[in-house]
Order: sequence, then structure tokens, then C-alpha cells
Amino acid sequence: MAQYQFGRLRIDPARNPAVLDTATWDPNAAWDKVRAAPISAWPKALAAPADDHGIVSVHDGIVLCAGSWVRCGMTNWSLGRLNDGQYLLLAIGARPPLKVPRAPIGELVLTEGERLIGVPADAEIVDWFVSTLNPDKGPKALGAIPRLGIGTRMSTSVWPSVWPALTRTGLAANTIQNSVRELNVLGDLLAGRPAESNFMFGFGTLYEGHTGSTFEGLWLAGVLAALESGCKVRYGADADHIMVKRTPDGLDRARRVIDAARRYTFYTLDVSDILDYEAIGGDKEVDLAALIASHEERQDLLAFHTGKGGPAGPMTEATVACMVGKYAAALSALAELAEHIRKLKRDAPFDLELSIDETPPGVNPLHCTTTEEELSFLLGEIRRRGLPVTHIAPNFGVEKGVDYRGADGLAGLGRRVRGLYSLANEEGILLDCHSGDDLTSATRRTVGAAAGGDIHFKISPVLQLLFAKVLHEVCFDRFLFWWEDTMAYVREEAGKGSELAARCLRQYEESGAQRRPSPSHPLFHYYSFATVGRRDAGGQFVYRERFYDLPTEFGAEYTRRVTNLLGEIIGDLFYPDR
Repeated sequence: MAQYQFGRLRIDPARNPAVLDTATWDPNAAWDKVRAAPISAWPKALAAPADDHGIVSVHDGIVLCAGSWVRCGMTNWSLGRLNDGQYLLLAIGARPPLKVPRAPIGELVLTEGERLIGVPADAEIVDWFVSTLNPDKGPKALGAIPRLGIGTRMSTSVWPSVWPALTRTGLAANTIQNSVRELNVLGDLLAGRPAESNFMFGFGTLYEGHTGSTFEGLWLAGVLAALESGCKVRYGADADHIMVKRTPDGLDRARRVIDAARRYTFYTLDVSDILDYEAIGGDKEVDLAALIASHEERQDLLAFHTGKGGPAGPMTEATVACMVGKYAAALSALAELAEHIRKLKRDAPFDLELSIDETPPGVNPLHCTTTEEELSFLLGEIRRRGLPVTHIAPNFGVEKGVDYRGADGLAGLGRRVRGLYSLANEEGILLDCHSGDDLTSATRRTVGAAAGGDIHFKISPVLQLLFAKVLHEVCFDRFLFWWEDTMAYVREEAGKGSELAARCLRQYEESGAQRRPSPSHPLFHYYSFATVGRRDAGGQFVYRERFYDLPTEFGAEYTRRVTNLLGEIIGDLFYPDR
């Protein structure tokens, strides 16, 4: 397979999708393939019917994606896929196409007065295409409507399952979704910079970018998948869990991620790390004057919340002080980053989520679930400050890696969701439930019913674990290297003092007859993610190509199972009474 050099990164882009911000990485070779097709093949392809997969064959592995076709004046536009894995946007017509952001890579005369023009399928041009010529097929800000957030850790392997599931149900979704923990910034890969470290409650420290994909590359790959699919679904692109850390460079890091995700339509700002968890319910005394120096600003704040107040009614001054103590830094960061996004997107619409659902080291999420009073304060501040928030993710007590285990049971969870939903709905803001991967059908139905199906629900790891299960059954040798690398990672973390790693390793060692490579073991469940995008000391991917060079039978089986799983999740959440 061909290897290409991009900065310090050396990859075969055909087997490393969703990394680069272009799907035309060798323009000269791409145009040579176009020119090799008979001139007569192009008009014939435009007039030919598509096959069951929405594909029209041109010549020798070159195809047109019928789902992308759009006519503009006298010019027909189509996404073309070449047999080396590259894509091009192709214009066939009697008149020059609309002005493209950059010069074409080639032009052919087909007949008198008709020509074929090829332009690179890179992020800038594809963004122009779905914004200007084919807006029905691009990601959009959808506002506060029910939807599923589908984390695409395995990028191009996941999308073939997504479109039929959404088409059948009519549900909207963020079909391009990964977090700052899962994605790299492309510039870091090209420069060979080491990954940033991050924290996940109940797990510990991990390295960012563990899928190997980038914010820029995932957006491009997801939009190309939508164009290629031929399906007409409402979808968005979620730059998930953009964390604002309590470190001095916390806001700067968040801005840098937003810049990389400038073409996304949904931004999840995770401010959990900068909340003061001792300000509410503890022994800490909160001095409002110390938090807000301006007397006039304090009076405005108190007049708002102790007068008409938020959706739950007026608060006492002491309560307002505690709320400000916990949330002041988070609200300031939210306002600053929202303005940064607005300017970056030049006032184009975007969805914005305030996320407080996770907790930093030493804070148990079950001990600080979001109360109705807290949500009422936040919603009031969003309204008072005029912040463009469309979604909010409170802490419901849902944890990563386990089903709901709060002492109040599913009945208590239902009451909590119902109360928070009522407040948010009154303000036109949609509740979001994160970390939904390990929730059982009964728990999902509880959440869905409590919100009347009017909710945003995110999943991600479950689709990667399902990938591993199918790999275990269909390509065991390929699964085995993943298992062995995961085992080495667990042993390393246990040696560093990780309680979770040591417990997982002990469970495996004591599993007796079950002591064999399996995607069902807890150690694989918790630690397998790291293998996919692992990089060596020189910044090169170690294993990633092995996950994107799999036999056809694997893809068919994985697509079938993901489609079924998405159907079950959608049914539980959005149609709980069926």
C-alpha cells in the first residue's frame, strides 16, 4: 500500500480515514485516473440509473455517487470515488460551474460545448459544495429538537449503518460526533506533537486523540459519507466535550479545539472541571462580594433571581450566592467561548450545549447530581445573559461503564429527569443525556418516558465495543493483536497504581475457564480504546491501518448489528410507549 508524507505524519490515507482534511491527497494521480476513462463514459454515467447502493460505474473502479448529484444551471455536479480510495468533486456541463474556492485540478473536453472539471474533495471545497450547491446533504444546526448523538470512533465503518436506521425512524442525529478525548487536532499530528493527557472519572488519566481521527478529518469523512449514502436525513456535527480545564491555559486549549472544529454545527462546552463543588451543600461560606466586585452587577443579579427568578421561582440571596460560587467561572467561560464560536462562524447558525454532567478527580457524580434549583439558576443566567444555548447536559447520576446505580433506583431517575426536563423545556432548551452506552433498555426507557421522547441522547464506546465483538467472530487473528495490546496496557496501568486496571487484571486472572481473549472481559471493555489510534515516539500510528483493511464479510455483519442496535436505542428513547 502507498505511504504518503504529510508534515511529520506518514500514512496511507485510504487505510487511515478521517485523519486528513482532504480526500484528494494525490491530485495528479487522481486526475490521471479520470483521464484514463473513455470520454464517452462520463455522459453515459450521468444518464445511467444507480445501483442498490446509489452508485453509478464510470470505468475501471471509478464511480459516481448518485446521492450527491445536483444540477446548477447547465452543470451537473457529482461526488466521484476512485479505485485508490480518493474522492473528487466533478462538474459536467456546457457552461462554467460556479466559482469554486480554488482552481480545478483538471479539465477535459467531452463534446463540443461540454466539459468535465475536477476539483479536490477537501474540507474547504466540500463545505462550499454542501453550503452553496447541495445544502440538503450538509450538516446543520438543528436547534432544540430530539436527536441521537452517534459517536463515530470507528469513523467510516459506522456510517453505513447510521443512514438506514435514521431513514426508517425519521429521527435526526448528530452523525458526526467525537470528543476532545477521542480526536486530535490535525496540526498536532502533522507537527508530530505528543498527545495531551486527560482525565475520565472512574478510569484515570488517558491520552487524547485515541481514535487517531482529527476534528477536521472526521467532519470531512462524515459529510462525504452522507453525500455517498443517497439518504436524506437531518444531521449535525458535534464537537463533543470541548473541555475547559482549570489550568491557566484552559480557555486557550478550548479555543484551539473550536478553531479546528470550525465547520461543525454543534459545540458541547464541558465546564465540569471548573465548577466549585463545595459551594453548594458543604460547609464553605460563599461571599458574593468577593465573587462579583461590582455593586451594580450584584444588585442586578440578585434582583433577577430573588424577584421573578428562573423557571422554579425566586431564590434567597444566600442561595444565589452559593449558585454563583459554584457556576460563576463556568458561565464566564461559556459566554467567552460562545462569542468566539459566533465570530469564527461569522454569525452562521450553530447549536451550543452547556455540559456539567461529568466530574473531575475526587468528585463522585452520584454525590452531586444536578438539582432543579441549580438548573433553574443556570437557565435563568442563560436567559439573563442572552447566551445562545440550545442544549444542556445536567448530571443525572449516570456514570460511564455501568448501568444506573443510584440509591433511588429507576423511579428516582425518572423523577429527576422529569423535573429537569420541565424546567429546560419551559426555556426552549433541550436536555442531553451523555454516557448512555452502558444503560440497559429499561433505563433508556425510563429516561425517554420521563422526557416524553423529547431529549438528546449520546452514545459512543458501545459502537466500538460492538466492532470488537464482530472482529472477534469474523477475524479472530485481527482481534487477537488488539487483545494483546490491550492486555499490555492494562498491566502497565496496574503497575502505575491504577485500581481499576488492577481489579480488571485480577478478574481476568481469576476467571478460570473464561480466561481467554474475549471482548466481553472488563479489562477489554475499559482499556481497548487506546489501541486504535496509538502512536509511537515519532508520532506515527502503530496499528490504525489494521482497523480499516478488513474483509467484506466483516463490514456487512458490523453494519447489520449496528443498524439493529441503533433501532433498539431509538425505540427505547424516542418511542418509549410503543
